[in-house]
Amino acid sequence: MDKLMDNRWFMRILALILAILLYISVAVENDGSNKIIGAATKNSSGTIQNVPVQLIYDNKNLVVSGAPKTVDVTVTGPKVIVQQVKAARDFTVYMDLSNAQIGRQRAKLKVKNLSDKLKYKLSRTYAYVMVQEKVSKVFNVEAEYDKDLLATGYEASAPIVNPRTVKITGAKDVVEKISYVKATVENSRPITESFTKEANINVLDKNLNKLDVTVNPSKVDVTVNVTNPSKTVPISVNPIGTENDNVTVKSITTNPKKITIYGTSARLSGIETLPVNIDISKITKDAKIDVPISLPDGINKVDPEMVTATIKVEPKMDEKKLTDIPIKEKGLDGGYEMEFLSPKSGTIDIVAEGTKSDLDNISATDFKVSVNLSGLQEGNHEVNYIVSGPKNVTWKLSSDKAKIRITETAQKTE
Repeated sequence: MDKLMDNRWFMRILALILAILLYISVAVENDGSNKIIGAATKNSSGTIQNVPVQLIYDNKNLVVSGAPKTVDVTVTGPKVIVQQVKAARDFTVYMDLSNAQIGRQRAKLKVKNLSDKLKYKLSRTYAYVMVQEKVSKVFNVEAEYDKDLLATGYEASAPIVNPRTVKITGAKDVVEKISYVKATVENSRPITESFTKEANINVLDKNLNKLDVTVNPSKVDVTVNVTNPSKTVPISVNPIGTENDNVTVKSITTNPKKITIYGTSARLSGIETLPVNIDISKITKDAKIDVPISLPDGINKVDPEMVTATIKVEPKMDEKKLTDIPIKEKGLDGGYEMEFLSPKSGTIDIVAEGTKSDLDNISATDFKVSVNLSGLQEGNHEVNYIVSGPKNVTWKLSSDKAKIRITETAQKTE
């Protein structure tokens, strides 16, 4: 039964019988049995659209171009046969090029396996076709993908194509126009990992026009290895903001002292240290603060993302000059008197150093300066100063030692 169903003539006869029965049924219902014969034999016409055109030629050695893919066929004849042919589409439109010569030529379209009770008309009867020698050539495949889709900081190796070559078959002059054989990978999201994808082969001329050829295989696998290079660099501290009026930042250290950054090799090669901004404007005492790391341009990741900064401060020191502080003498034996040679005024200047608030609260009267003359005899001497002053400040004297002269009094001489 299966073999019978595959037989073309069996299907034609079956379609014809069904069409006749259909029209007989319609005729009986509408006009009665006396109109059956007329309904079945009445002439009509119908158009069968997009009938494929079969080419007959030496397809092992030749390539034909320019032939129409399809034509429309208008048939005229008994209505029942017209309907049967429209339903079955069991005829063939063909172009016989079995004896054609290489080159451009005019060829006729013909019809076969159509009932001899029908007349037909084709939408076109002739076509100019080009018959050319068929050649095959092996080409290397170049893979391409949108590199702009690589996520920031990522880089990719050259694509690997498998298989690396394809066999391209077509008309000789078309194959000679081939300039590019590309496997184009389609990606629609940022690329952050390696991938292997199947890609269609596109064959193009030098103007990137697609060429009509056969490619075997028509698809290849493209593998792209994607990496996110890294580098470990030391952290450099970058204080920002203005110091508090009362303290000076003595040191800032970070934990860890180094950090790993991720980006392209080209970007990493230009980075030797990673600056970390630390705001010192609100620091009034020793402190530890967590500082998030800002990503430099072209860097997509850092590890760790936060460091701990240890900040050491000391009171901010100002200076205040106090002048004309009298120098007192102590321990001079009776019968002697002392004269200042330097400073002749018997006074000294002091530069006090301390916090602004401490310096605001002191004056020259808070300092006591003296020289110890115990045991010194008549003559010129250099003596050290003895200074006492407020505890919260330090000081420097305008000179290191005093030069004095000791002489006997007139009373002791008598």
